[in-house]
Amino acid sequence: MSYYRALETNAVNTNTVAKTHSNIIDTIAAGEIQEQLPAEQFLHPLPTTEVDQYATIDEVLLVLDKTHQATALVIDVSGQQLGFIAKAQLGSRFILAKAQALGCTRNELTVSDVMVPLSALRQVSSAQVLNARVGDIMATMEEDGLAYLLVVSQQSQHAVGYYDFIDMVKSSSRAMTALKPSRTFNEVVEHVLHHKEM
Repeated sequence: MSYYRALETNAVNTNTVAKTHSNIIDTIAAGEIQEQLPAEQFLHPLPTTEVDQYATIDEVLLVLDKTHQATALVIDVSGQQLGFIAKAQLGSRFILAKAQALGCTRNELTVSDVMVPLSALRQVSSAQVLNARVGDIMATMEEDGLAYLLVVSQQSQHAVGYYDFIDMVKSSSRAMTALKPSRTFNEVVEHVLHHKEM
């Protein structure tokens, strides 16, 4: 049994993500993540880079490289935020598997084909984060099978940042479990052999 407890999450309100900056976001501490540290120290600000939902994979990679960003918000033509896309995701086998599943080539995929939609995300309040430890956030994300966890201000009900599970695991000495819980034997095989955990 783990010492850390999972936080209660809620579905993300589509009006939650706004271009805001928060004073809750501190500089990430140097060195290895210690699960006992305050969770707010590892909160990422919302991506300032936005990409069009119809951009190709190579176009998005170029934008992320030029802006030195790891993630971007995916928007539609009216500027409405649709989801997240991560550089790590764009360079993984997931892209080739998605192209094969859609019956197209990698070059024909658009970012909307591979993004993590906002509707698939969960959120916690900034008040929960103020009292949480890194281990609590990791336990929450593991329990719900989340790649990202949004943090929403209680006052404005707008997102102030997010946690990235892969980044947290990379910075810690902890072993990673699958992001998506396996419900069938086939899903276990997909996770273990084909790394379809995202």
